[in-house]
Amino acid sequence: MMTNSTTILFYSNMLLGVMLSLSSNNWMMVWVGLEISLMSIIPLMISNLSVSSECAMKYFIIQSMSSSIFILGMIFMLMGVSINYEIIITLSMTMKMGVAPFHSWVLSIVEGLNYMVMFNMFTTMKVVPMMIIMNMNLNLNLIIILSLLIGSISGLSQNSVRKVLTYSSVFNMSFMLYSIKNLSLWMMYLCLYSINLFMLITVLMMNNINYMNQLIINKFELSLKLTIWILMLSSGGMPPMMGFMGKLVVIESSIYFNDWLITIIMILTSLLTMFYYNRLSFISMSISSFMVKWKIEYISWLNLNILTINLMIMPFIILLKYLS
Repeated sequence: MMTNSTTILFYSNMLLGVMLSLSSNNWMMVWVGLEISLMSIIPLMISNLSVSSECAMKYFIIQSMSSSIFILGMIFMLMGVSINYEIIITLSMTMKMGVAPFHSWVLSIVEGLNYMVMFNMFTTMKVVPMMIIMNMNLNLNLIIILSLLIGSISGLSQNSVRKVLTYSSVFNMSFMLYSIKNLSLWMMYLCLYSINLFMLITVLMMNNINYMNQLIINKFELSLKLTIWILMLSSGGMPPMMGFMGKLVVIESSIYFNDWLITIIMILTSLLTMFYYNRLSFISMSISSFMVKWKIEYISWLNLNILTINLMIMPFIILLKYLS
């Protein structure tokens, strides 16, 4: 979709709905904000792809269903019924975000979405549900373990970039859900994940990359291949890239609270995620390329910035941590 006044209006309304939900002091206005965001992102999903209308309809049905369950939980809460309304509200929000085991609907719609809409669906649209879950005092260990396992193992067999990013989103949501009781921790993780995903999606959009095989078949310049490789290393959580910082802090937190089972699963599944992010990039950089690896004659402004941000942000955050 081209950037025009209509697109700007819908993006503004989507952000307005998020801000309305975050600044509300009653549950009804939180629900209103969620619906404003939903009604704004659906028109953005419509594109030239033949399946985009079907994807928008599926998204609308799932989000409406989760909103209905959320209202049911609100009614039980306000009526004082002796039913555990916290479970109902939490399940509705996990369905809205597409966290395992409610992730199947995301996979069925991502192939018909524009990259920027997908970015907003994976980041902006998850802020309000996370804040709602934060107010529910529940143990989410089962959902976290399921998301870790499904997000890492299922991504191994994917060739579509969009589906790889979707499974990666499910995987990263488990880290955010684990740190849900600490507002600054999960907000930091979400910011780092959003910055990295935005840079990766920008490069993929500019070069029209939809499938991993394109990294091998197409003759991209070396600096671009290097940029994609660095971004995928960061997404997988390879030190000293930016993506490693969030995982490191959350794993440190799990060790501090003696959650050894989740700590071990986090570490092992992070290795699987790193593997499927780097598999084809490694092939395109090392094996299926005849270029001289150490000779880079020209590097663009975008590629240079992405490399600098990824390599410098983690030492900078660690320095700030020790200075404060």
